[in-house]
Amino acid sequence: MTENGQEKITAFDTLFTTNQIQMLKILLTYMEPAQQKHMAVYIKLMELKYTISFFKIHPSSSLPNSHSGENFNTSRLCDEIIPFCSPAEQEKINNIKKMMQNFENMQEMMQMVQMMKDLFPEGEGPFGGDPSEIFSGMSGMSGMDMSQIFEMFQNKS
Repeated sequence: MTENGQEKITAFDTLFTTNQIQMLKILLTYMEPAQQKHMAVYIKLMELKYTISFFKIHPSSSLPNSHSGENFNTSRLCDEIIPFCSPAEQEKINNIKKMMQNFENMQEMMQMVQMMKDLFPEGEGPFGGDPSEIFSGMSGMSGMDMSQIFEMFQNKS
């Protein structure tokens, strides 16, 4: 787990508990297994009761918000939650991250194509035609990584 992820969990747990509840959690480890079950439910009930009363007293309170508009980073969010996922879920999240990276690479390539269109209008460019036609023959390149495709086009100029 990332240190930042642990800090967020600790901040949440600290906000919605009391010293009395924390002491009961320590006491729980000294009890017999049969008693631990009942005490664990009691502790969770106390945490819920405290959380409800906290928001009644402080209705506008909230945890610090990591999502501040344009600074939101989906990849960082994925990195923070992945330690809590099963192996199958981790694989899915990693696939999503790869797709997002490929999409970002494609956006960069399209920006470059647009710049070439602006620099070389009407077929005057180094490719002898519309720069957007660069992507027309890509169907046979499906096994290539986006960075390899990008490098291939950089080497042509």
